[in-house]
Amino acid sequence: MTDHDADRLVLFHTPGTCSRVTMNALEEIGLAFEDRPIDIFKGAQRRPDYLAINPKGKVPALLVGDVLLTETPAIVAWLVARHPEAALMPGGDALERARAFADLVWCSNTLHPLVRTIRMPQRMTTGDPDPVRAAAIAQITPELDTMQQRFAAADWWYGDRWSILDVYLAWITGMCVGAGVEMAGYDALLAHMGRVRARPGFQRALAREQHALDSAGIVLPGGRL
Repeated sequence: MTDHDADRLVLFHTPGTCSRVTMNALEEIGLAFEDRPIDIFKGAQRRPDYLAINPKGKVPALLVGDVLLTETPAIVAWLVARHPEAALMPGGDALERARAFADLVWCSNTLHPLVRTIRMPQRMTTGDPDPVRAAAIAQITPELDTMQQRFAAADWWYGDRWSILDVYLAWITGMCVGAGVEMAGYDALLAHMGRVRARPGFQRALAREQHALDSAGIVLPGGRL
C-alpha cells in the first residue's frame, strides 16, 4: 500500500454542516488541501457527478490521492494516526485511544441524528412532525445535561486539553441553538462553543466556509455559519 501522506487531499464539504469537523482537523494539522463545496440544500449530494465520487451521497468525504474516506469518525481516526503530533485526540495506550474514538462515535451516531431530527423533523415522518421534534428534544436533553456538567468543570471535553471532539460538540450546541432548542441553563455549553470558535484553526476553517458559500452561491437555511 502506498503512503498517502504526500498525496493530494480534497475535502468535499458543505458549510455549516458536520463536515466542519474534518475541515478544522485539516486546518489544525496545517495540511494543504483543496475544498470543494457541495450544496446539499439543493440536492447536489445526489447528483451523478458527486455520486460517482462518493456513492453514499454524503458529506464530508476526503479524497486522499485516489482513495476516498467517508464518515467523520473514520476520517478523524486516519488523521490522528497519520499526524499524532497535532494532538487532535488523546493518545495513550490502545484502550485510551478506543475510548476517545467512542466519544467521536457518540457524537456521530447519537447526538448528530438527534439534532438533525430536531432541526428537520419533517424528514423523519410522513405525519405530524411536532411530536417527532419533541421526542428528539426529550432524548437529547440528558446528553446536553452531561455536556453542561462536563464544561462547567473544565474548558474542554478532556479537561485542559483541546481536541477535535470539542469542535464536533460545539457544532452540536450550535445546531441546537439554530433549531430553537431552549438553552437556558446551558451557559457552560455556550461558553465552550465560544472558546472553540475563537481558536485560530476554527477561524481559518470558517473563512474557507464563507468563501465556499460565496463562490458556490450556497444559502444556509439558518442564514449563519
